[in-house]
Amino acid sequence: MYSLSNFKLLVEKQEEIDAIYQNCDELKITTVEPKISSEVEHFFECSKKHLESQGFKVTVTTSKLNAQYKQAFITIDKHSKDLEECIFINLNNYVEDQLSIMLDIESQQSQQIITYNKDGFSSALDQVTEKLNRAKNLQNACRATKLIYKNNQNNIFHSADEAINFYFK
Repeated sequence: MYSLSNFKLLVEKQEEIDAIYQNCDELKITTVEPKISSEVEHFFECSKKHLESQGFKVTVTTSKLNAQYKQAFITIDKHSKDLEECIFINLNNYVEDQLSIMLDIESQQSQQIITYNKDGFSSALDQVTEKLNRAKNLQNACRATKLIYKNNQNNIFHSADEAINFYFK
């Protein structure tokens, strides 16, 4: 048995999800991507300043920072992904780590969709509810545009200085 009220609810929630993702696409272009780009520039600038103060000779391009001290070198490379900028830090080919500057998307549970009849649409409604929650979390994150730094070991840094101090003590 399938309930038309649950079917209509399913369609309405999918429309809401689509509208939220469309809004998120606009926010990514106008707010998130410029902020991530600015933060990457800031990270490169802070890294350059810190490494120069440690005696390294530093050269910077739009996508790379090279620092050399005698025969040793540090390379910081960047590669873009959706909602994150990946920075690869290579220390003289001995150690490489990935540091991502990314949107801080907090997971918050929204209320469940109330169904009036348990039917074949119930499991689909549960899935749509989960998808709606993820969409709302993304939208909230795009509006707040709070960025974090996160590396492969899941260490989280809240500023360029924290990340630089971790890598270049």
